[in-house]
Amino acid sequence: MKNTAYFLSDVHLRIQLDDVERERRKELFLLLDQIKSENATLFIVGDWFDFYFEYGQVVSQAYIDVFSKMKELVDAGIKIHYFGGNHDYWIGSFLSDNIGVKIYPKAATLEFADKKFYFNHGDGLDPEDTGYHRLRSIIQHPLFIWGFRWLIHPNATHWIATWLSRGSRKKYHKETSLDHLNLIRKNYGFAEDRFAEGADFVITGHIHYPKLKMFDKNTFLTIGDFLNYFSYGHFDGVNLSLKQWPVKQLEQRELP
Repeated sequence: MKNTAYFLSDVHLRIQLDDVERERRKELFLLLDQIKSENATLFIVGDWFDFYFEYGQVVSQAYIDVFSKMKELVDAGIKIHYFGGNHDYWIGSFLSDNIGVKIYPKAATLEFADKKFYFNHGDGLDPEDTGYHRLRSIIQHPLFIWGFRWLIHPNATHWIATWLSRGSRKKYHKETSLDHLNLIRKNYGFAEDRFAEGADFVITGHIHYPKLKMFDKNTFLTIGDFLNYFSYGHFDGVNLSLKQWPVKQLEQRELP
């Protein structure tokens, strides 16, 4: 359907393929099949991959099945818009040139179905997190990216990514629903500023906690994740809603 769209964030496709990761990809591909069958548009709002870095034309073999599935959708006429997150800052030309994905390295406003959607992965929206702002300015610097590409072997980067990912998961599991809600409330003011600028919808990710909130005629959505909630956003041409993919063999948290 021409004016139908799906929104995913924080899928965090892993480099290491274990039984859980394989089952998770099976569920994700079923959702992608549904998007394909509806001829809908897919918006990826950051952290599709747990770690992604291109060495020229060299890409991780851990994602070959994912690349193939994305290409299948694009070849079927499905438009995929991909906004970089904090785990996939360094999206290169492979996805755009070889698969046909439209890449947005930064936040952006897009028109879809005569509505304005503002997309931002959501990292860095907390003004009090000065440490993270400093870190982000370093790892997004061109000199840092050049050094990472030319001075560190790809196998070493994958090892580093796996180690950082484990630390990130431990940190996430220590956070409570109250922690997540406090972060989301800080995003409300940011969303209202975007509404004042003309956006009809503001969509973010990063927090891993799904939440939909109405602001008069406008809507804010932070999508959640495809790790614990298996949540996603859905636009039917008029209304934006928060939905949950019913997984079969994996643990799944209920929508809050």
